[in-house]
Amino acid sequence: MPNIEEYFKRRLASLRLTEESNKRMVYMDGIPQSVPIIFPSDKDDAIVIPYVDPEGERAQYMNGKKPQDFFRMRFRKPREFENKKGEKRVMKYSQPKESEIYSYLPPAIVEKYRKKEHIRTLYVIEGEFKAISGSLLGLDFVGIGGIFNFKDKKQNELDEYLKKIILNCHVRNIVILQDADCRHVKYEPKKDLAQRLQSFANAVAQFYEMLKPFDLDVYFGHIDDKFIDLAKGLDDLLALDGTDRDKVRDELEMFSTGNKQYFQCIPISGSINERLRKHFYLDSQSVFYERYKSIIQEKEFVYLGRRFYFDGQKVVNSMHQDALSYLRIGTTFYKKVYKINPHKQKKHQVPMLELIEWNIGEINRDYNNNKTFLAMIPKFDKFINVPCNTSDYRRIVEFEYEGIKNQYYNLYNPLNHYPVEGGWNNIEAFLRHIFGSKNTSGESLYEFGLDWIQLCFYKPTQKLPVLCPVSRERNTGKSTFLQFLKLIFKENAAILDNERFTGKFTAHFVDKLIVALDEGFIPMEQKLMKERIKNYSTGHTIWLEGKGTNAQEIDNHIHLIMCSNDEKNFMQIDEGENRFAVLKVHKLDSDNPNLLATMEEELPHFLHYLATRELRYETGKSRFSFHTSVYETDALKAVQARTIKPSWGAIKAFIRDQFEELNMSTLRYNTKELCAAVNENLKGRSIIERDVCDYLEDELGMRRSKKGRYKIFKKVCNTDSETGGEIISRPAEGRPFVLSIEDWFTPEELTEITCGEPLVKDDQCSIDYGK
Repeated sequence: MPNIEEYFKRRLASLRLTEESNKRMVYMDGIPQSVPIIFPSDKDDAIVIPYVDPEGERAQYMNGKKPQDFFRMRFRKPREFENKKGEKRVMKYSQPKESEIYSYLPPAIVEKYRKKEHIRTLYVIEGEFKAISGSLLGLDFVGIGGIFNFKDKKQNELDEYLKKIILNCHVRNIVILQDADCRHVKYEPKKDLAQRLQSFANAVAQFYEMLKPFDLDVYFGHIDDKFIDLAKGLDDLLALDGTDRDKVRDELEMFSTGNKQYFQCIPISGSINERLRKHFYLDSQSVFYERYKSIIQEKEFVYLGRRFYFDGQKVVNSMHQDALSYLRIGTTFYKKVYKINPHKQKKHQVPMLELIEWNIGEINRDYNNNKTFLAMIPKFDKFINVPCNTSDYRRIVEFEYEGIKNQYYNLYNPLNHYPVEGGWNNIEAFLRHIFGSKNTSGESLYEFGLDWIQLCFYKPTQKLPVLCPVSRERNTGKSTFLQFLKLIFKENAAILDNERFTGKFTAHFVDKLIVALDEGFIPMEQKLMKERIKNYSTGHTIWLEGKGTNAQEIDNHIHLIMCSNDEKNFMQIDEGENRFAVLKVHKLDSDNPNLLATMEEELPHFLHYLATRELRYETGKSRFSFHTSVYETDALKAVQARTIKPSWGAIKAFIRDQFEELNMSTLRYNTKELCAAVNENLKGRSIIERDVCDYLEDELGMRRSKKGRYKIFKKVCNTDSETGGEIISRPAEGRPFVLSIEDWFTPEELTEITCGEPLVKDDQCSIDYGK
């Protein structure tokens, strides 16, 4: 958090005020004096906002028998407090105790009042900063401290300051302007979700009632809903990059007409309650649910004092709350069971949802064969797996085609993280440790690790490499890393052992986003498991199968992680395989038993950082997003070296030896010639032509040349030659494999082999030993 001086400067900049322009004329017993419009208070850690009356005199209230200047304060950091009901609330603003309610008058309004200038349209908005922003647009704004603070509560009539301005400045139009979130609803199980909307609607209705004695045209408006996450208030909107300030002013000036980019508005006249109910989606529970179904989903909700829920087809009265504990997906019944982590403190508990198949006979037994109860159980056509970790998440997914409407129940569970700016030093240090190894280009994998987590969270459907943290050492943090990901993705992450991962039934993990195998080991002979891993990492669909249930095909979005203490032999990884990022993890410098709890506290800050961070590496470079070179490591090559078959290893070693010996850029062999040459080199050990085909064609994907004649090269010793030998050739027939040196050595190895010298070409060999 910035200190109060930095916060104050930010506020000035967002309002487009400077230290010079942050001045207003205040009259003290008729004597003008220049004072700041707003100023910081170190003692209160807040910005102080002085108030004046319409004449520009200091606004005052009676503190006992003594008059005191009235002001409000905007705290730098909102403060928590408990109300009379014991509920926790957050306080952003404060004013002196026992003081009355006053309207905030920006300098321009006071000047017009003193000169008795006519005001065509007066805008009433909640908040002093918003009123200042609107006034600096050249419009006539007045600020109020709350949505109902336009009235004198003791007299139950319009606030005196507003009344004076309307009469003295002959106001013709008046607009009450609310924020972009005035129609926003946040789900809470037992709270009446319509209550907040009703408050905003009632505020507008009361405002209109207070203005009836005056000859005015009254309008209600608010910033368009689409700005709710970007610019809730007018001051935020005007400070937002890309906002057209001129268009904002034009839309406000012509408030009653035309399609608007920044605002929604309705004129107020006659009986307005019905129009307000419609605007705030309060005309029926079905309309309300349709508008907020992305937030409510399948959960029970309270609307105007009554409980409702969506049964898969319509919104119905919740007469029997237990019905919401069950689901029918297709023809199968499930019960919702929430589980908690017994190792966590109560304040950190977030119950995790688990769907357990439930026999209809048991439901009937529990509820005395009540057919009405069965009919109340929500029904959906099928499971679907659509991961989303932001506010766009949907539990119920609807699809309509050719007049047939289907309702799907999303297996992916919502997350309840609320990213906020702050420090995440412990997470950073830990991730630098886990991704501390380097790729073959010598670049640290830390930024790759951040990219991997960022894509998992904000683009969860994107295919990514399989992470493989490995180490033979103990206390490296591999298991803690898995638990850290579990903190982020909650019940959308599964940590398994070998038995749970390799078993026949998959219902316990295939719908997850993160599937982690702790201390995993896939024996080389288990080809089936190797193919399953490949399918998990690349397949678009996957089979969800539980014991005693029919298998269902669902969308596959698994991101695999395999941790192992076996650095080189935890599974087969063939040469050329690009789906694995093998990370060598070293021992932690120190043992911190509270590390996981500390990182959990930092999670909102870490997720906020990822939301605003640009990816380090370009994606779309391979089927696993990144270019393979980004995550290719020596640890991966060590596994590949152990994986290769002995016969394949002999072929590879011979070809590499020939390139080094001949110093040539290209070699050609057909299967017979290469098989004979390798066997000659092995001196007794034999391979067959099938081994050559399997390795070059099936494993490396090489293809034979269409030409049937070529040359085979060989180096022969010559004691008289200073070079130690000559390269000779002989003709051969048969379609050869064309081998290029770049495919068999890394760039670093090539530089070392050639020492910068040019490679020999076919036509540079003068001796043909086939003659």
